[in-house]
Amino acid sequence: MSFLILIDNTFNNKFNAKFRDIFINKINLLKEKLNCDIKSIDHNDDIKDLSIEQYLNNIYIATENYENIIYVPSTMIMINVEDTIKLSIQHRDNISYFSYGENYPNGMIPFIIRRDAFEKLFNIIKNKNIETIDEDTIKNIVFIDPNFFEIEIIISKYDLRYYRLNFFANSKRNNILIKNFIEYDNYDNIAKQIKENPKLRRTIPSYIELDITNRQNVINKSLSFILEEENTKKEKYINLQDFKEIYNKIIHFSEDFHISIGAHYEPLLNDDIFDILSFATENSNVKVYLETNALLLSEDKVKKLLSIQDKRNNLYTIIHIDAVDENIFKSIYKDNENLKTILSNIDYYLIREPKNTYIQITKQTDNFEHLKDFYKYFEKYQNINIIMQKYYTYRNIVENKKIGDMTPLINVGCWHLSRDLFIDSYGDVYICRFDIKKEKKIGSIYNENIESIWDNLEKYYIQNVSKEIEFCNNCDEWYLYNF
Repeated sequence: MSFLILIDNTFNNKFNAKFRDIFINKINLLKEKLNCDIKSIDHNDDIKDLSIEQYLNNIYIATENYENIIYVPSTMIMINVEDTIKLSIQHRDNISYFSYGENYPNGMIPFIIRRDAFEKLFNIIKNKNIETIDEDTIKNIVFIDPNFFEIEIIISKYDLRYYRLNFFANSKRNNILIKNFIEYDNYDNIAKQIKENPKLRRTIPSYIELDITNRQNVINKSLSFILEEENTKKEKYINLQDFKEIYNKIIHFSEDFHISIGAHYEPLLNDDIFDILSFATENSNVKVYLETNALLLSEDKVKKLLSIQDKRNNLYTIIHIDAVDENIFKSIYKDNENLKTILSNIDYYLIREPKNTYIQITKQTDNFEHLKDFYKYFEKYQNINIIMQKYYTYRNIVENKKIGDMTPLINVGCWHLSRDLFIDSYGDVYICRFDIKKEKKIGSIYNENIESIWDNLEKYYIQNVSKEIEFCNNCDEWYLYNF
């Protein structure tokens, strides 16, 4: 069975260029060990302009006269040559159609595919709308059909899935990760460092939570002691100019990230909200999430929101509503006259089939018996997904209304401290969003360097991993992974 190492230069960028020599040396070593050919492919069109059919067809044409393709994106700097050889031998001996690595960090083991399997790939994409092309697109297409001929896997001797690491050199975040581990050329040493050195796993913020107001108009009873106390303070809103200052600092630091607008308080109370959303979504590398209770989602605001969504694909709306029954709603919220307005606003919005919209319900003792009715209410909107959120006790500060315990057995440290940054409406950064009593202020986004703030948070992450921080003792939110 003849092999071809196909280097896909589709994903070339400013990041992988820094590691080009290292990458080529590894590919040449792989070629030598397998005694096979190397070929590069450069798609003539920009990746954003390619259809998935064109993408697959270009690869199919480029690999003529070869039976099996070892598909290596040019961003796969951390390719594990030794285990790729093992996978190739296994693929050959078992006459597989598709082979890949399991339990490795993403971006370490290329997949291998028989060229005559492309006929099935073309058939699969006929019935699937695949918009994004990335390093894992072909692999993802394969797994659309669980009966994709013969599939073989090589399993890592270390289960590194729990660390959720991505070694593709396609972002500033991943490049920091590569720089942290590239010197450990031996896979055993890489795995050892991944497990034992949490500092190397932490890079830059991926998920930003920002409150643009300190006002809440639908008061959750469990959090009323915090929300009502804040409502007695002077109103504080982050206006458009302040938002731009915060946003630009984060852009400079992280380059690409997800930002949630409305962590604890209602963003639609801010008069600048739609100017903020419009500005935030100008950069396609940023995904923006408007989180609202929909009480103020009037017809006028719906039109403004839909207008932005029509122009941009990176704006997402998450509507928080924990009940569609008035009695249940009253058991959860102090505001007992708002449900009809909320549901009317939601219906007006959803009937217009908005893009990227989700309904979120927090599962708890108050509504658990009525989840079926909740889902039934929204089933008429076929394109709307429902997010089932776990109940937060905020480190056992609020009443425990949890249903069941979803805590994993393996704890590799808090994802919030590793990847998240929480900023309140005053521009203050706290250890995490679950610090509702504001016990651990880290700094001010206005007055301090964001790099310094992020560095100051690192010690809490390290202490969390080693279970040495008392603040985190009663928290079970550590395993919640956003982005």
